[in-house]
Amino acid sequence: MKLEDIVTVRIGRNLSRGNEKNDLTLVTYSYDDLINDLDGSFLDLQASSYSGNSNHKDSYLSIPGDVVFSFVSSKAGIVSDLNQGKIISQNFAKLVITYDQLDSSYLCYVLNESYSMKKQMAISMQGSTVPKLTPAILKELEVTLPSIEKQRTIGKAYFSLRKRQALAKKQAELEEQLYLEVLRQLDQ
Repeated sequence: MKLEDIVTVRIGRNLSRGNEKNDLTLVTYSYDDLINDLDGSFLDLQASSYSGNSNHKDSYLSIPGDVVFSFVSSKAGIVSDLNQGKIISQNFAKLVITYDQLDSSYLCYVLNESYSMKKQMAISMQGSTVPKLTPAILKELEVTLPSIEKQRTIGKAYFSLRKRQALAKKQAELEEQLYLEVLRQLDQ
């Protein structure tokens, strides 16, 4: 089935038109936020009760549990509590799940890691300098869904893996800092 059959793609706000004065005080959801949400503590949160019913006024604001997709990096993640209330720009889309047999964590796994999805994206990428997926192409991507139980298992395992990888990377960085500091102390 096509992605548009199971999610509604809500494109983020065009920030170049900053016509509201209070836009200046709001923080924009960034690629770093997406990666932190993807690698961070989402599993510790209980955002799965999110209903996907943002009202139109706040539809550009990030809500914990929102599935967001970056058109620039073709990565999907789930907004954590740390990034609540940030403006979703036109470089991102909220993927509002409309099909009750779709797990949000599994959706992120499929969009980020599925060979079939990567192949479809690569064929469809547009842009001469920076290949970029468009909302229309995103909606047309074909996805095959296993049972909801299998989706939950795969989705949870995927986010556990992402978190473990992020923690291992952080540990390696801290070990490097420690060793370099010890070497500096010995060199004095």
